[in-house]
Amino acid sequence: MSLNKEIIGLLYLCEYFYFIVGNYLIKPHELIIHHNHGENSVNHYSNVWYFHSTDDLNEVHETIIQQGFSFAQPVDGIPNVYKVRREDHPEIHHEPFHNTTNILKQNNKDEEISINLNWNKKDPMPRYEDPTNMHGTRCAGEIAMAANNTKCGVGVAYNAKVGGIVLLDGKTDDEMEARALINANSLVDIYSGSWGPKDDGLMVDGPGVVAQMAFEIGATKGRNGRGSIYVFASGNGRMLFDNCASDGYVGNIYTVAISSVTMDGRAPEYAERCAAVIATAYSGGLDNGIKIVTSDINNTCTLSHTGTSAAAPLAAGVIALALEANGDLTWRDVQHLLVRNCEVGPLLKNSGWSTNAAGFVFNPQFGFGLLNAYKLVKEAISWNTVPEKSICAVNFRIPKNRKHFGRAAKFVSTVITNGCNGCVRYLEHVQLCVTIQYPKRGMVEINLRSPKNTTCKMMEPRPLDESNRGFFEWKIKSLQFWGEDPIGEWTVFVKDETSNLFTGLTGSVEKLRLIMHGTEKNPYN
Repeated sequence: MSLNKEIIGLLYLCEYFYFIVGNYLIKPHELIIHHNHGENSVNHYSNVWYFHSTDDLNEVHETIIQQGFSFAQPVDGIPNVYKVRREDHPEIHHEPFHNTTNILKQNNKDEEISINLNWNKKDPMPRYEDPTNMHGTRCAGEIAMAANNTKCGVGVAYNAKVGGIVLLDGKTDDEMEARALINANSLVDIYSGSWGPKDDGLMVDGPGVVAQMAFEIGATKGRNGRGSIYVFASGNGRMLFDNCASDGYVGNIYTVAISSVTMDGRAPEYAERCAAVIATAYSGGLDNGIKIVTSDINNTCTLSHTGTSAAAPLAAGVIALALEANGDLTWRDVQHLLVRNCEVGPLLKNSGWSTNAAGFVFNPQFGFGLLNAYKLVKEAISWNTVPEKSICAVNFRIPKNRKHFGRAAKFVSTVITNGCNGCVRYLEHVQLCVTIQYPKRGMVEINLRSPKNTTCKMMEPRPLDESNRGFFEWKIKSLQFWGEDPIGEWTVFVKDETSNLFTGLTGSVEKLRLIMHGTEKNPYN
């Protein structure tokens, strides 16, 4: 697997919500009041701050110095309490420095769910000398900036706690990605990942074997068996004709892929499309229009966060609100709620909309539409867990004398399925696992038609990709058939209608496998 991942930042989102009725025990430290004693009666303020931290002292020093404070000095006789000084502040002042105090508060991340895999330590603070390390801080702010912070806006789920991971600030491998994806998965509810393969239109890449296993472990074991929620950005490579069907993180069934839309309801120039996109959230375009306001490194606030990497954290925040309303939601419940609670109206000026046989309106640019947080959270409150799913697979027939295709002729094959004797009657994810040989991989187009006559563009042409490696057991995910009955005849089309300069190109389809995920019973009864 290529290790050339685009650094957009990864953060973990963890929520702690306890609803207790009646009498309950508390610990002595919960009686401490974490604010100034009678602030109204304070006559002056100094340039010394005190804080509590159980982190390693060396890591505390590193963080404090980066934020402009002096070295942390322990307070004698009081464990884990330190004092720091800001030399650029007056020793006596009549107004409190709330913004400076917030710097210390904001650096109190949840250490139980944070880790720095690149530098083998717990502290996830970014290296400020590299400006690309701003992404994690920006994404975290969108989700969990404190309410009424007087600094920089408010997070979608401002009651949430966040942890950070440093994964892409150095060499990254399959094992490190796997560790990131299941880090503290008994505590973490949502993993928000605004990163993936480089969006250059040249790559077909995804998680390695170990990381794929980690996704499955997270979905089956995380959140005490309810399943970790993985939110990923759809990608920013559309100007280079990239398509997120070539991104295996977006194409994983355990992830929810989020695209972006500008404030005026149009698709940004950069936003990739594919049938794996489930929903859309706001972001900015490449012009001087409105972008996302959020926290930034060096204790600043940015007005210009953008890209699908800015849209995905907004969706993660909305999902956090749903989990706050109903902590029993499974990872599949969350996907069903996303499908059902999107708005199409604000996006109708864009082409590409169609309605499937189950009545769901879909567009590979936007998924099922623009997220409606109010509707989603409202339905989450009384949501009934969906039935257990089954997975049904069937192979397309590939006659040896008819497996070739190219500019002159397309490949067509059909297969009839009974949904594994009716075990799958209401579709969720549909995957097409393909092994195809072709001298210019990016010219290959793949369409899939369901028994109910819904046609999905599984793979669109990516003309910059001139690799001769083809596709080997590459899984392409589609949500466009959601809710349909799979029983009947499926048809697949493999073709090259792009390579006008290469009229002599020919290739072959070696293997096609249809994988249908769904339930026997209607999940909405």
